[in-house]
Amino acid sequence: SVTRLGEGILNGPEDVCVDRNGVLYTATRDGWIKRLHKNGTWENWKLIGGDTLLGITTTQENEILVCDADKGLLKVTEEGVTVLASHVNGSRINLADDLIAATDGSIYFSVASTKFGLHNWGLDLLEAKPHGKLLKYDPSLNETSILLDSLFFANGVALSKDEDYLVVCETFK
Repeated sequence: SVTRLGEGILNGPEDVCVDRNGVLYTATRDGWIKRLHKNGTWENWKLIGGDTLLGITTTQENEILVCDADKGLLKVTEEGVTVLASHVNGSRINLADDLIAATDGSIYFSVASTKFGLHNWGLDLLEAKPHGKLLKYDPSLNETSILLDSLFFANGVALSKDEDYLVVCETFK
């Protein structure tokens, strides 16, 4: 059977993840990281603020990571929110979109557009130019690097089971 979760409770959830304890998390357009407990109750867990939360995932350490289209790559724990990456090669990360964490701690994430933000992303489609990137954040070095650039609205990111390749979606190509 199929059950709709969060109807009337969640404001524009973009993505969902489940931690190793079976707790479901989502990032919503009202700036909250919300979690669904096994007993079926929703909790407003952490307020990030703004309306720009997009992709969300968990790490091997059971930390929550989220892409914020304005702030970049964030780590969210019981203690609070930490910006892991807001710049790459001296430029601000704009429109961080989706992410996946590898077992070695590396975090791979897409930047949909370096030119247009979340509220005018449609202009990226109309311009039809490759403004997207695939980035890697290395927590051991606290460094962010560009793996691929010139992507057409880089969106979803997936890592193979053996972690020997990545897949990134180009939405507008």
